[in-house]
Amino acid sequence: MKRQLISIAVATLMASSSLPVQASSHREAPSITRTPKVDATDFYMFNSYEAGRGDYVTLIANYQPLQDAFAGPNYYALDPNALYEIHVDNNGDAREDITFQFKFEQTLKDLKVPVGSPCRSWPNQQF
Repeated sequence: MKRQLISIAVATLMASSSLPVQASSHREAPSITRTPKVDATDFYMFNSYEAGRGDYVTLIANYQPLQDAFAGPNYYALDPNALYEIHVDNNGDAREDITFQFKFEQTLKDLKVPVGSPCRSWPNQQF
C-alpha cells in the first residue's frame, strides 16, 4: 500500500511538472498600448534584511517591460506628465492606507567629450 501511494505521488509530480506554463506578457491590457510609458510590469515587497531594520519594508516597482540592462545608458524615459503611484493596504480592508506618488523629469546635461585639445562640448538633443 505504501509503495502504491509513493508511485501515485511520483506519477502525479511528473505529470504536473510537464504541464505548459503561461507567463505574463506585461502588455496584456489593451489600454496600456496607448500609454506604454506607464506600464507597471513587476512589483516586489519584502522585509528589510539589514541589521536593525527588521520593521522596515522595501518596495520595488518596475515600469516599461522588455528593457534589457545592456541597452543603457539610453534607457526608455519615464513619462514626465504621468503620476506613478503605489498604494499600500496595511490592514486588509481593500483600501489604501498609504500612497506613494512619483513624478519624473528628464534633465539633459551638456556632454563634454575629451576629443583633441581642448575638450569639445556637444549639446544634448532629444529627437
